[in-house]
Amino acid sequence: MTVRKLIKLDPGDTARALTRVPLFAGCSEYEVREIAELAHLLRFEDGAVIVPEGEEGLGFYFVTSGRARVLRDGIPIATLGSGDFFGEVSLIEGSARNASVTAEGETICIGILRSFFRPLLARNPRLALRILEEEQRRIELEALDFDGESAP
Repeated sequence: MTVRKLIKLDPGDTARALTRVPLFAGCSEYEVREIAELAHLLRFEDGAVIVPEGEEGLGFYFVTSGRARVLRDGIPIATLGSGDFFGEVSLIEGSARNASVTAEGETICIGILRSFFRPLLARNPRLALRILEEEQRRIELEALDFDGESAP
């Protein structure tokens, strides 16, 4: 059962939270404020499914506090903490979610709905590039975990 609660913050508070996310390092104050105006804050209780594997991607999330476990086919593949993000693959590719993400303890995330995500990337190419670089890093780490060898 997913237990989540929408937390209402003004865009200034959300912008301050976003500045602690490494993905936004180098973004201007205006860019962070613009992102904050599109975002919402969600609190998840321990064990809550934040996004289920196979679901159509409806949002992009940043962990602002707590931890989240990433599972593919029920097998843990990663643990996320403050500053990490998830949900980008299904939104960029238009595919179903490739993993489930569940809260470990109380977890607070900032979410951006799909309808805002692509236009946001179009207006912020540096942000799009950082997301793609992080996705490449994750793919390389998975390749290392899979075969025990260095990724190319």
